[in-house]
Order: sequence, then structure tokens, then C-alpha cells
Amino acid sequence: MRGWRAAVVAVAALSLAACTAHVPGTPDAEVVRPSLTPSPDQLPEPGQCTDGGVEVLDCAGPHQAEVTEVGRLPDLGPDYPDDRDLRRAAVPPCRTALTAYLGSADHDATRLQARAFWPSRDGWARGDRWLLCAAVEVRPDGAPAPRTGTVRDLLKAAGFSTVQLCSAGSPGVDADAGLVGCDQPHRAEAVPGVLALGGPKDPAPSPEQVTQRAAEHCARAVNGYVGAPRDDVFASWRAFGSLAWSEGYTSVICFAEATRPFTGRLWGLGRNPLPA
Repeated sequence: MRGWRAAVVAVAALSLAACTAHVPGTPDAEVVRPSLTPSPDQLPEPGQCTDGGVEVLDCAGPHQAEVTEVGRLPDLGPDYPDDRDLRRAAVPPCRTALTAYLGSADHDATRLQARAFWPSRDGWARGDRWLLCAAVEVRPDGAPAPRTGTVRDLLKAAGFSTVQLCSAGSPGVDADAGLVGCDQPHRAEAVPGVLALGGPKDPAPSPEQVTQRAAEHCARAVNGYVGAPRDDVFASWRAFGSLAWSEGYTSVICFAEATRPFTGRLWGLGRNPLPA
């Protein structure tokens, strides 16, 4: 989850100035260039699960990816494009496909990510221009996590808490907030209500513009998540850096952040004591 910039503001004080830290790098573990060169008729279909490549597996058993869409890349010319151009062409539609497949744009607040596959250089030379989009779940270290069962409409139902992001550190301060399982001691929980800042073809906002838009939005999202304003729980947020903007990473993820680590959940906590 590198490549974010972060900020924090108290829930009960929307007018507080937020500090912003720039986090270097770009999102990783999102896009994989396949080592094989399947032809279009060898690709799995939307709704099928795979080994992380093109081998189809039963979704009821362990698998690493679930196909969300099979499409075609736009015209990028006859020569094989560089990675940057391929990512700009492939990632935004795969992120859009993930939103539709899961039933919510809140996937950025979860361990579910869009993964894009495109033809290798050999496939490109023979005229292949396919685009394969898949949903994957990642572990805190960013590696794919085998899962069972489909993720279709998971976020439309009550599945958010099963894939929710939690961090051991401060999302608003630490460059690496240290993602952990939400059943482990943690300090912050991503909350529903991902804020869209624009589209990948729009100009990327400045850190000051991100802060201005995120402060009130995240404070309200966290208040609704927790159920009451508290002195020991704050709203913080993370946004992908400007380098990732053109690849479709145009959102702000809001976190409910506590003043100390705890075990349990902040959802619906209200004015009850912070879990131990």
C-alpha cells in the first residue's frame, strides 16, 4: 500500500488544520504482466476464478483471483507500449470493473484490489489486444491471499468487515501505517465512504485541495461509523500520490483512528469505552 499521501484531523473539530505527509512510490501489487501469451479464446470468463493467471479453478475452493471483466485495450499503436502507457490504459477500466463487480466503490478501503493482465510482447506482435481484469485479495504484506467463495456483490451485502483494512500505525502520520488483520491489535480502521476526487484524465489535485475536500467528508464518515463524536477517536485519511492519478487511483480512504492501539472494532462503539 505504498504510494499514498496522508493527513489527519480530529472528528470533533472540522476546522482544524490538517498536516499532510507525502509518501513516496507508486501503488504496488496491483498490475501483473502475464508470463504466458494466451490467445483471446484461451482467456477465462467473467465470474470464473483462477490460479492468479489463466488456469480456471472452482470458486468454491482456494483460488487467487476472480475475473471481473474481459475487454480490449484502446489503440496504443503497433509497437509494444511501455509499462506506464499500458498501466494508464489497463488499470482505470479494471478498477471500474471491480466497483461494478463488488457492488461498491469502497473496495479501496478493503484488501480487495483490481489486477490487470494484458498480452506479452509476443502476443502483441501477433495482434492480441485483450485486457483481463480480476479481483484479488491481498495480505498485509501485499502478497495475494488465497480465498474461497465468490466476491461478486460482496460489498453490496454485509461483506465489508470481512475484507476491511486495519493498520497498526497511524494512517495520517506514518508513511507505512503497517497493515494488519482487523482481528489483531490495531490503531485504525478504514471506513465505508471512499471519496472520489475526480477521474484519471482530470488534473490531479494538490495536497491542499485533497485536505480541503477530505477533512469534512472523512470526519462525517467516521462519526457515522463510530456512532458518536469522541475525544479518543479521530478521522484520518490516505490518498494515492499524483503519479498514480492517471492510472485511476483518484480516491481518498477515510480511517477511524484511535489515540492508542486496541483489539476489537470501532463500528457502532458510540460512547462505550474504547476496547482494550
